[in-house]
Amino acid sequence: MRNIVLFVAPLSLAACGLETPDPTELSSEELESRPPTGSINFGDDGGDWANDGECDDPRFRGPGMTTTPLLDEDIMADATDCRSAYNRGELTLIE
Repeated sequence: MRNIVLFVAPLSLAACGLETPDPTELSSEELESRPPTGSINFGDDGGDWANDGECDDPRFRGPGMTTTPLLDEDIMADATDCRSAYNRGELTLIE
């Protein structure tokens, strides 16, 4: 009786042109087209997760965002974290 050994090599989807963009990454076009900080109403720090080093406001996208589920109640309730990440180029406004 023979044993058959299968070797499965992982394939990169990028090689097929099927790579899915990372939703936390921002393109250079997104960074260049962001509105100035002064034109954004970041709200206040009234949310449960304010001042934890991660933006929890679902109006934004980028690597400065929290990885936890976003809630509507967090809209405009994490100003300091979101403004700081925005100023560092880690967020863009998506609303």
